[in-house]
Amino acid sequence: MKKLICAKDIEKLHSKKEQVICIDKETIITPSAKDLAEDYQMSFKMGVSENKNLLANTQEVSKEYLVTLLKKLLKEAGITDFTESPFEYQEHSGGLKIIRGSTVKLSPLNNENNGLRYQEILTSEENNFELGILEIENSQFYQEDRLESVNYVVNGELHVTIDGITYDAYQGDIVFTPKHSAICWSTTSKVTILSGKFKSEG
Repeated sequence: MKKLICAKDIEKLHSKKEQVICIDKETIITPSAKDLAEDYQMSFKMGVSENKNLLANTQEVSKEYLVTLLKKLLKEAGITDFTESPFEYQEHSGGLKIIRGSTVKLSPLNNENNGLRYQEILTSEENNFELGILEIENSQFYQEDRLESVNYVVNGELHVTIDGITYDAYQGDIVFTPKHSAICWSTTSKVTILSGKFKSEG
């Protein structure tokens, strides 16, 4: 497990009159710790410390902690425009793209309904087609849309109501919605839908 040395560790060593800080290849030193050590004219040296108890409380670092620390350091540096990708993918310079479906992280579609989650995963280069994953869990929502859409039911049972008539769609079914349609989407369980929308009125 990696070890982290931060500014408070440097302060502690300085108070003990230590001038050489022994580290190993698993040690991570924060920028503020490096700066403080330089101010105190302390140096870092590869090796085992003779006084191990001085850094006995040095934090063990996990991957998650490092990500949190990095975000904090970037924020302190005034860099706030960064987001974690909502999914993993591979892309070729020619435009081919493979999206790892199992890595897609869905976000609430709106604040009023926790049973609706969505994530856009693809937009065409001409910006006239959008593809996303929609998840509905024990919920319903009403949608009036001026655009056409094609919706593939990945799993679960979907109820689609238009003009007072309800149709059921199951895993493997495809639901096409025409332009200017008013539809209620619902399920009493959980359904996942691959939803493609044609943005152009054409």
